[in-house]
Amino acid sequence: MKKERFLSAKWNNALSITLGLPTLVLGVLGFSSPLFTEFWDFIGMVILGAFY
Repeated sequence: MKKERFLSAKWNNALSITLGLPTLVLGVLGFSSPLFTEFWDFIGMVILGAFY
């Protein structure tokens, strides 16, 4: 695959959604529901941040 073909707006949007959506979901669910404590929300964000 050529570099110009890979670095397109289509690929940029796909990567942004794929990488950003799990973090967004964890943030919204973690901070808006009492299912997790703040400590586990923080740990989840750190793990996702280190992974990505």
